[in-house]
Amino acid sequence: MSCTKDPATFNLENLNNNEIGCFGHAGMGSQSIYPVNTLESFQSCLDRGADGTEMDVQVTKDSVLVIYHDENLNSLSSCSGYIRDLNWSDINNCKMNSTLFNNLEVLSFDEFMDKIAYPHNYVFTLDCKSHVDEAEKEAYYKLFGRALVRAIEKYAMVHNIFIEHPEVNFLNYIKSINPDIKLFLLNNEFDYSLKTARQNGYFGLSMQYESVTAQQIKMAHDSSTRVTLWGVTTDKENYAAVEKCPDFMQTDDIEYLLKIFGKYNRNKGYVYSITK
Repeated sequence: MSCTKDPATFNLENLNNNEIGCFGHAGMGSQSIYPVNTLESFQSCLDRGADGTEMDVQVTKDSVLVIYHDENLNSLSSCSGYIRDLNWSDINNCKMNSTLFNNLEVLSFDEFMDKIAYPHNYVFTLDCKSHVDEAEKEAYYKLFGRALVRAIEKYAMVHNIFIEHPEVNFLNYIKSINPDIKLFLLNNEFDYSLKTARQNGYFGLSMQYESVTAQQIKMAHDSSTRVTLWGVTTDKENYAAVEKCPDFMQTDDIEYLLKIFGKYNRNKGYVYSITK
């Protein structure tokens, strides 16, 4: 498989119908006026024509999925404490810190799904954050994994949600509950990642774009393994990542990526689907 370009377009060959899925990084990304992982950032990203968006998720003590990146709520919100130690009732009135907006909520995944129009038109990548001590991992992974599977099945999103995580035990626990869920190993060591993905039957790899070459991505494709690239923040980085022919990209510069492929502000009735 190869990726070549003429002066204006790319001719792509990959495992995603020969196109690159264009996803925002936590919505519009770190350069947006909206804080990442907020409804406003997600909606702005999707309204521009993105195929979907990445988001960071954690789970509360009472099994509610919360969209939030850091370990402690006090780093990015009006609240404090560790999500894993709290119930959703302790969090549902928290506001995200912002210099421009004072009413952006910390979201649960259920709230996100209820507020986004036509969620089945998109693909959502859930970067699962497991801020937990080694001794607590097994119990936490089971709590987290069950919550993820319930949500995916509740909203019939098994073909519209990607799960990212760096640890095999977590991914394999999810696989044991529902083997149809699309799992991505989040790791920047290519040889280990591809071998592990093949051994465990994962859908793909998720890698920082500078840590993998076009030739390595071709190797993954030859092994029927998809590749998502992330860590893309500028126009130049978008272009460099596209030249490697990944299947999906998560970018902080979603407008530029969409314009490369003529997707910017496209018809809102467009439905993005993944080859099963």
